[in-house]
Amino acid sequence: MTTPTLPARPLLPPRPASTPPGTALPTPLGLTLPRPEERWAGDGELRGTAAVVVTYNRKALLARCLDTLLRQSEPLARIYVIDNASTDGTADVVPDHERVTYLRLEHNLGGAYGFAYGVREALKGPYRHVWVMDDDCFAEEDAHAELMKWTGHSEALCGAVVARDGGYDVGHRRNFDPVSLVESWVPAERYALPSTPIDLFTFVGAMIHTDAVRRVGLPVDDFFFMSDDSEYALRLGAHGIGIRLIPASRIWHHGSLSGKPGRHPYNPQKHYYHIRNGLLIRRRYGTSPLWFAVRFWSFAVRGYAGLAKHRNLNWASARLTAEALRDALLDRAYIKEFGKA
Repeated sequence: MTTPTLPARPLLPPRPASTPPGTALPTPLGLTLPRPEERWAGDGELRGTAAVVVTYNRKALLARCLDTLLRQSEPLARIYVIDNASTDGTADVVPDHERVTYLRLEHNLGGAYGFAYGVREALKGPYRHVWVMDDDCFAEEDAHAELMKWTGHSEALCGAVVARDGGYDVGHRRNFDPVSLVESWVPAERYALPSTPIDLFTFVGAMIHTDAVRRVGLPVDDFFFMSDDSEYALRLGAHGIGIRLIPASRIWHHGSLSGKPGRHPYNPQKHYYHIRNGLLIRRRYGTSPLWFAVRFWSFAVRGYAGLAKHRNLNWASARLTAEALRDALLDRAYIKEFGKA
């Protein structure tokens, strides 16, 4: 009797469905890891890397970002595009490619929510790594391959961020002192090393093993933007997962300059979230209540002084600063509404 030949199982799951035109996905806060029944079973083996790109109203940059990801010398298994309710026709520039899945969210709850949502979607598949980035990131052709060389050394890796002027934007890769709560840039000379340990990354090309994500949880979804990536890096560290910078893996970042940041116009959202989220991560991951008190008043003084220096100090901005300080002190993270009474 001849034993029938069983069809081979596919190495990767079928292409996840993109959001149908004219529709959007609901955006509930408090995202959790996928339930077992939500995951693609397959043969149970993890393989490949899923990139997660979060975008909002920057379709020209997104198109360039996706082009660089599709040209990686070591191909990505999947590219998830998370659209935070863009209104500029973003869907039109997303290629109809077998490895690209486009998901449009109903509301813009910020980049933090977009990353949490995208990572959750990636965890439904059998992918070994998730590689997260903004829509203005342009990965060099070997960026993914260079990271993969180091996956045996750490579950969390990131490449060097290259600014528009060709220099390194060292502010995207930092160290953190849990006692004094001070962040410091990784010294430029360490970029000459094949690999170096760091404490903090931004979501500009950070790659994490999906097993690590399942242990520590999803990125926070209620920070809106600013410091959500720092929170996740510190959470990885708190779980004993070291992060390594791999300078040979390079991502060009359209929003970066290699020098010190210049003055920007006052933005109420950035002002609030910079203070609140910056203090929240220090409150949650610091080890010295005394130094937290010092940093709290430092944020307060700089917040009000910055408003006065830029001639933006008024009742509304002063009250917003006070709200940010209060929310940090009470460990309150939520999506704040702006422009409403």
